[in-house]
Amino acid sequence: MDDIYQNRGFWLGLGALIVVAALGLWWITASRPIGLDGLNGLGNASSTSQDIQNSTDSGPVTVTNLATDVLSVLGGIAGTSRFASLLSTTGVSGMVTGKGPYTIFVPTDGAFSLLPAGTLSKMTAAQTKRLVEDHVVSGRKLDPDAVRSGSIMALSKDILNFNVGPDMTSRVGSAIIIKAYEGSNGIVYLISGVLIPPKSK
Repeated sequence: MDDIYQNRGFWLGLGALIVVAALGLWWITASRPIGLDGLNGLGNASSTSQDIQNSTDSGPVTVTNLATDVLSVLGGIAGTSRFASLLSTTGVSGMVTGKGPYTIFVPTDGAFSLLPAGTLSKMTAAQTKRLVEDHVVSGRKLDPDAVRSGSIMALSKDILNFNVGPDMTSRVGSAIIIKAYEGSNGIVYLISGVLIPPKSK
């Protein structure tokens, strides 16, 4: 009789452990940001400061949901100071301060270091502004579905092309989309390369 009760206690304990483990896995999955392959929601992380370097990791992109505007979101992402500076000095930052929505593709500082020497210094003010505008889409907050494939016109009037490789790596042009941050008036995508507008005819 004692063996029966001991075995019953064992099975009850094991059942409780399985339930706790299942709830834990559900909680981790539910609170984890959804990548481009999930497409069924957004994460709810609250931190805007991420130590993100130039990344070429393959796989889906995670989306972090933030309550601030896109400029504040951008200002909180570590390793993006070069683009933030260009956005400000060219005056393009003033074009993304309204209600929006806006989509901004932000190259990492590491992406700028991969450009051929003198790429930016040889540009005129107008060319530099066009380069920055090539990273901005006004009037649209591109959701994960929209950046999987297709094309859209940037603020520079140039066309941005999107595609997804067999490994689910999403790209805009040749740049890998690393991560996404949804703000109150748009979305910011961190990318691994600088988008260079085509030469004017």
